[in-house]
Amino acid sequence: MARGQQSQPREPVASFFEGERQELRWRYAYRPEFVPLLMEYVGAQPGMHILEVGCGTGFLSRLLAQTLADVRVVGLEPNEKSLNLGHQLLERQKLTNVALQHGAAYPMPFPDEAFDLVTSQTVL
Repeated sequence: MARGQQSQPREPVASFFEGERQELRWRYAYRPEFVPLLMEYVGAQPGMHILEVGCGTGFLSRLLAQTLADVRVVGLEPNEKSLNLGHQLLERQKLTNVALQHGAAYPMPFPDEAFDLVTSQTVL
């Protein structure tokens, strides 16, 4: 950038969560044929009670719930805007075996051993 020139304002991070199209395109682009490999990678199996820490809009939580039989999934997310969008998507998809909840990883708001599997894909 030339001296004296002002930089263009960056798009706020929160606007990233304004639609599932951006989520699919930028954050969790996947190919449907790889879903079984993803389930194997995270260790998810039918009948499990699963926690996703830092779920964002709940993309992985919803994918787990749609893919595996008899699972119960809880998505934990500190960002209210992400959760609001996630709740809209859950309602649209009519998924009843997923609960998205406001909260952070520390302190964990669940008792020890409350879940069969805990996963976190994008939390550092």
